[in-house]
Amino acid sequence: MQKRTQLALALTALTAALASCGTPSAPVASAPLVKVEVTAPMVFGQSRQGLGAQGLTSDAPARHYDVTVRDSSGKIVAFDGTTFDPTGAGNTTLTLNNANNFKQTLLLPAGEYTFENKVKDDASSSVLLAYGPGSENKGTVDANFSLIRLKSHAVLSTANTTLSPSMTLNELYTDTKFNLSLNLKTATVANANGATVPTSDIGAVTYSLGNSTDGVLNGAGSKIGVNVTSRGTATDSILNVTASFSAWVQTGDTATFQPVSIAFAKQIQTNVMTTDTVMPSLTLNAAAPTTGTTATLTGTVSDDVMVQGVRVYVDGNLVASMDASEGVGMVTGDSNGGWTAPWMPSKDGTYAVTVIAEDSSGNETRVDQSVTATTPVAVTYDFEAQQYTGAQTPITVKAGQINTFKVNYAGNASELHIWAQTMSCATNCGNNTLTMTVTKPDGSTPAPNWTDWGYVEYGSYDQPGVYTITLTTDFDGVVDLEAHTH
Repeated sequence: MQKRTQLALALTALTAALASCGTPSAPVASAPLVKVEVTAPMVFGQSRQGLGAQGLTSDAPARHYDVTVRDSSGKIVAFDGTTFDPTGAGNTTLTLNNANNFKQTLLLPAGEYTFENKVKDDASSSVLLAYGPGSENKGTVDANFSLIRLKSHAVLSTANTTLSPSMTLNELYTDTKFNLSLNLKTATVANANGATVPTSDIGAVTYSLGNSTDGVLNGAGSKIGVNVTSRGTATDSILNVTASFSAWVQTGDTATFQPVSIAFAKQIQTNVMTTDTVMPSLTLNAAAPTTGTTATLTGTVSDDVMVQGVRVYVDGNLVASMDASEGVGMVTGDSNGGWTAPWMPSKDGTYAVTVIAEDSSGNETRVDQSVTATTPVAVTYDFEAQQYTGAQTPITVKAGQINTFKVNYAGNASELHIWAQTMSCATNCGNNTLTMTVTKPDGSTPAPNWTDWGYVEYGSYDQPGVYTITLTTDFDGVVDLEAHTH
């Protein structure tokens, strides 16, 4: 049986190792049972889940999966433990959590099934964080190898979702140009902020003004926000902007894809003469980066009126800015005053990082810091390919580090199967990219069978000899590398 685990809340893997003949369309009590392994993506220390096509992002809380299996007639399948119960009196909810390593091995009759899944918080088991309807999660269990990838959509909370300035905006004046950010959030868990909803889990966003005299929308905007210029008149001194889109919203204990609207309103100071002599407040946190890997510079910025721009310089060269027209990396901010900027050091050494914040009146604040970039030492591992047992092989990795694995396959099994997946992440967790190559004993380099966020898979191979695996990551953390036989 092949194991396929993708690190995305949105993507759940169901691997079938089959032992029956025939494919009935609905479970039959007397039919041979098929062994089915239901596996949810690993949750890094119950702290994050992968950002995928659907699902949650890295700020999601500890959570578990409740899965309901239905047959082709729509009847809920019951289980005695993890074995199909033909009487229907058994348990009708399968739970995948930290205690069972997010995995259950079931025995089911061959047939057509749907796998509805609800993702709830561990703290209360009452907050619906994500939902995968059975209509999107259909699969066939038969005598052939099958892989059913279950989808879960993050469930948006309109109470927690906001349309707000991307940088500090305490006062709004006529003809002020600024960015509004659409902050998509799930429901609150245990008095914490909701998790971020991926933009792939919402429909196209349309922005509109309350009145034509409120201001100007500078472009159509996107799923992350819109640029606005305030106007206002003596009789219309409120800027009103509304974002309209469709999202997955909770309905009872499930969720449906439905229209929602999120509004922003701010008083415009019209016909006002004032002076601004207060400088912006600015901080910089430039952790030691890895050479050849994109680092994320972070900090905070605020102003008594409005932050107009943030620019980042390295050794006197502009590398990031809030102004896209400057053709460098983008400085992004949030309504809480945080800012981030990308930067990739090209060689080992010490760099001078300078950040300048400017407010709407032209006042500037400057912060300087030195950082040293280094290249991690390459690491080589040698081991024999072993029969698959489900046990993990944790490997500690550094961003940009070259990890080489020499795997000897004696050819004493039907095939060799290779994959790597993220187990935990310490730095640069937002990208979570694994780059892996496999060189077979004959020197050929096959393409991977499957890649996803925090996951890459190769196989299956029957050629005996030494396989060379090269693995690099853009984060510090722990990776499970598997090279096993079946």
